[in-house]
Amino acid sequence: MSTRPTRLVVAPVLAAALLCPCIAGAAGLELPERGAFALGRGGAAISAVDDPSAVDLNPGALSRLHGGRFLYSHELLWSHATFKRAASSIPQDANVTPAADPSVEVQNGDDLFPLGVSLAATHDFGLPGFTFGLSLYGPHGAASSAWPVKGGQRYMVTGFDGVILFPGVSVAYGTESFGIGVTLQAATLPNVKYRLVVDGIKSGPLNPLASSAEVEATVTGRDPFAPTAIVGTWYRPVPEVEIALSGRAVPVVFHAEGHLKIANVPDQSGFTPDQLKLEDAGAKFDLKLPPTARLGLRYRHLNGEREVFDVELDGTYEAWSIFNQLGLDLSGEINLYGGETLPDVKLEKRWRDTLGARLGGSYAAVPERLWVSAGAFVEQGAVPPRYEDLDFMSFARLGLGTGVRGTVYDGEAFGLTASMAYMHVFQEDRTVSERDGKVFQQRPLAPCPEDCGGRSGVPANAGHFTSSFDQLGVTLVGRY
Repeated sequence: MSTRPTRLVVAPVLAAALLCPCIAGAAGLELPERGAFALGRGGAAISAVDDPSAVDLNPGALSRLHGGRFLYSHELLWSHATFKRAASSIPQDANVTPAADPSVEVQNGDDLFPLGVSLAATHDFGLPGFTFGLSLYGPHGAASSAWPVKGGQRYMVTGFDGVILFPGVSVAYGTESFGIGVTLQAATLPNVKYRLVVDGIKSGPLNPLASSAEVEATVTGRDPFAPTAIVGTWYRPVPEVEIALSGRAVPVVFHAEGHLKIANVPDQSGFTPDQLKLEDAGAKFDLKLPPTARLGLRYRHLNGEREVFDVELDGTYEAWSIFNQLGLDLSGEINLYGGETLPDVKLEKRWRDTLGARLGGSYAAVPERLWVSAGAFVEQGAVPPRYEDLDFMSFARLGLGTGVRGTVYDGEAFGLTASMAYMHVFQEDRTVSERDGKVFQQRPLAPCPEDCGGRSGVPANAGHFTSSFDQLGVTLVGRY
């Protein structure tokens, strides 16, 4: 048996695992923005941020926080996604009946991600101009999904779970009109798991709908440490105007290690336990989160020294072309039809850099007691046409948010504010034809194009994609 069939068994699984929506930047795999204050302004907050969520949004803004502060933020994210497989012009083996109708629209069965928690604490320790901080937060995106193992999407994905955590320390220095800061983070990838179905048939024509030799493959991986840094600054040339700049200055590079296993698809395959056994099947792969940049301009309408309302416009850039190709270092043996060493793999993804814009503001409905916010954002998608997949549907987006923040208690030694915000994110529908699709069904033991009449394979992503998101956030900020 050649090495190429073996490579195709595991390559799509690992590649999809790398792209699960548990990971990083807003245009690619997350949504703007962390914290209820920013969420209610459509993400336009890198200049206006005035609580410990600045550790992520703009570390330079921490310089405006005096004394001690703590933050607890919790966000719920609903990720709505459907896929309807297009009819195939490729003849199907008449002797094999699909276990389910692949043309029936399927949807994500695990659409609620409830674990969007952020923790932060800051203090100036009596040092004029300085503020220090500690923080820990997870993904601002859907970190789990479940799809039917017999659905029309099964050659792309049947499920995933994963998360990245960002523990960090921050320091900022500033004056009344200027601030600069940095958050140093030790990002950790404690676990990622991805599943999809591959066609394990040994020979014969393509099977666009079903095969008697289908198996579901699962990969897991982890990396406990990857250093990164967020830097930020702000400047107020006149009392009414602020300019801010922030972003991830150091890309995150995970050197992850994982394991692979395979299982029968019910009613479609019947391999023995010995055939499904993998000998020391492991994988190493580099996962990179790109550098980003945000530029903000804010107008403050003042009544004396009191801010009545503000309007902020932010522009964003994220270098997602870092996902042009994925390299996988594989080891061990697969025994589906006999032992074979796993070779290294390179996969094309062709993600692209993205630009976005955010516009939002807040109004002091009750001075010093109650603020209302609203905002919107638009963003390019990182996934190019023809490469659409369900690992994460990063298509063109429009988000609309609103929020409220109120003072709960304002004592001399302690104060507490609470914020609540909601955002709905519209995302473009995409339709991929069988002629144009570039995400192919995997045939590990009868690879294309040699055995497929000149075809590249069965496009697994031929069909119609729909998606949208709902976010609900609550943030508590204490002063002490």
